[in-house]
Amino acid sequence: MKPKGNYLKNVLNIYLNFWLGILGGGVIDYFRGFSKPGVQAYLPFPWYELLLKVIEVNFTFSVIIFLLGINRVVQRIVIVIISFIIGEIVFTSGFFIGLIGILPHGLLEIFGFSLIAYAGQNLRSKDNYVKPLLLGYFLLIIAAFIESFLTVYILQQTIGLSI
Repeated sequence: MKPKGNYLKNVLNIYLNFWLGILGGGVIDYFRGFSKPGVQAYLPFPWYELLLKVIEVNFTFSVIIFLLGINRVVQRIVIVIISFIIGEIVFTSGFFIGLIGILPHGLLEIFGFSLIAYAGQNLRSKDNYVKPLLLGYFLLIIAAFIESFLTVYILQQTIGLSI
């Protein structure tokens, strides 16, 4: 059994990789000139469909990073690439709007993904992968509710998101 300090260090390392990728994608988006801070954002479908879609996408991505845990290098490369893409998408309407759109749910969501990635790394050794996996999925479900309700509400109040 691994010491708890090592467990936390590994999970936080994955967590930071996600955030560096997201912020890096936002910086790249900004310098490439794709950001359009005045663009009106809209939600293409109702909140309950958004909830189901978020759960579907998060579950799919979590399975991928869990299974890629067999090879940590490949897993980290995929995490950084996908995080860069997410960063470019999130910050398209501007940095401030991007932060408003990702922070309410992103803190829990990315921590959930980090736990699932860590669980995937421990799958081969069958050492301590069930608890982080279950906790990660629990956090993803909570984050999906926050993203579907609270994040949308905050964006509506802040920038007039259309539904």
